Amino acid sequence: MGTLDFLNSLEAPTAQVISIDIDSIEPDEKQPRKRFRPMDGNIDDHVQTALEELADDIAAVGLTQPIIVREVDDGRYNIIAGERRWRAFRLNRDRGLPDSQAIPAIVRQDLVASKLRLVQLSENLQRDDLTDLEVARFLRDTLDEYPDLQKQELAKVMNKSGQYISRVLALLDPKWADVVDFGLITYASLLEQFRPLPPEVQEQLKEKARAEGRSLTSGDIRAAKEATKVEQKAPPQPTGPVGVSAELVAKVEDLIAQQAPENETYRPSAAAKAGTTGVSRDRIKDTGGDAVIPAGTGVLSAVAQQKREARLTLQQIATMLNNGALPDLSHTVNLSLPVEEMKQSITVLGGTLPDDDSQLPTVLAATINKLA
Repeated sequence: MGTLDFLNSLEAPTAQVISIDIDSIEPDEKQPRKRFRPMDGNIDDHVQTALEELADDIAAVGLTQPIIVREVDDGRYNIIAGERRWRAFRLNRDRGLPDSQAIPAIVRQDLVASKLRLVQLSENLQRDDLTDLEVARFLRDTLDEYPDLQKQELAKVMNKSGQYISRVLALLDPKWADVVDFGLITYASLLEQFRPLPPEVQEQLKEKARAEGRSLTSGDIRAAKEATKVEQKAPPQPTGPVGVSAELVAKVEDLIAQQAPENETYRPSAAAKAGTTGVSRDRIKDTGGDAVIPAGTGVLSAVAQQKREARLTLQQIATMLNNGALPDLSHTVNLSLPVEEMKQSITVLGGTLPDDDSQLPTVLAATINKLA
């Protein structure tokens, strides 16, 4: 059975619900949620408020879903899923509300330890959001304790991607302990934005957060990135003539002499020959120059020199032929004809249409040649 199928079957209708004294039940110390067990013993106000609201709901409508426990000793039970409901029930007991001494529960002794961790993670994600750091610590402890458990299996329970698991676990990397352990960064997504920043920018952000006594935000990181872009200036551009070695100048001149077309010469301007006063001859400076043109027309095709392109309609060409204005009928004429007109021409001239339209020009020419 897959993980998700297993989780869906935890509270099947066939499971027996019994009432267990709340004082016989204890939370699991390895449970991912740590907000009810802070080191200083003080529960955050918003956590306490949410617990009281849940207790009020239970007092009004009763417990709609039993908790899940497993028996650890004779008459003692450990919570698998439902610690918030158990604490709300106990709060109602302390308030003196009736029917709050025993809580409905399902006892499951058939769950292996690794599956218990998946159940607890799924339960907490569905009931109330865990902090990224709570998730990261739980994932690390679970993977360390049960190496056969795959990240993909955890990702399925969390309805997240495998990449998300890696991002969350990055919160526990010792490299980022100074920002995570002191609360400067509390979200995995924020750390992912923080990590690629240059070290000097990271230090500036940390100093800012410490000075203001708060955690960093996405806005802080975006502002730091924009400031970094503004500070990045283009490298200084060289001014004045650029120094070039005399050896390189000689090689370039030799290359020009070897590659120059036949009957074509390079004639530098007088300014280029004279150079500029105070500038050494091993420096190159753009001084303009005369246009380089062929000395003659020998390099050009004689045929090309004697022809010019004329764009004419078929009617104009027909007029030329009818009046004997074009004695040489061997000239090649490029026609751009619509496909349908080309097909019609082939059919009228007695030709056979090809299967492929790309062959139409060849078939048309062959059909005309047969009639010539």
